[in-house]
Amino acid sequence: MIFAPRLDVDLGKIYYNTCELVARLKKRGLSVTGVTKATLGSIEIGSTMLQAGVTGIGDSRIESIRAMRLASLNLNLRKASMTLLRSPMLSQVEQVVRYADLSFNTEVEVIKKLSLEAQRQRRTH
Repeated sequence: MIFAPRLDVDLGKIYYNTCELVARLKKRGLSVTGVTKATLGSIEIGSTMLQAGVTGIGDSRIESIRAMRLASLNLNLRKASMTLLRSPMLSQVEQVVRYADLSFNTEVEVIKKLSLEAQRQRRTH
């Protein structure tokens, strides 16, 4: 018999833990971005964290951010700030500007391409 890895997600615990973290950091004047890395753009997890008070969602894959933007029926997730947590490949620049509100970057060339694409799309990134 072959057993495949399985991940059980308890949205109640994610909600509770996120509420606790948001409340503790709010006392210090800080806001929280919920990270959905490794959840493949789970709308349920992203929405739960937003309901618990995070100000935005961060992920390391533009494909996950895109999936959350396109599949979301939850208005909170549509309006949430989306952050790409790594520099994209140059071939992903158009999608990054379209689906992510901001991104963390290390390469000047990528930043220049993002700027040009943001101007083309008339978006702030």
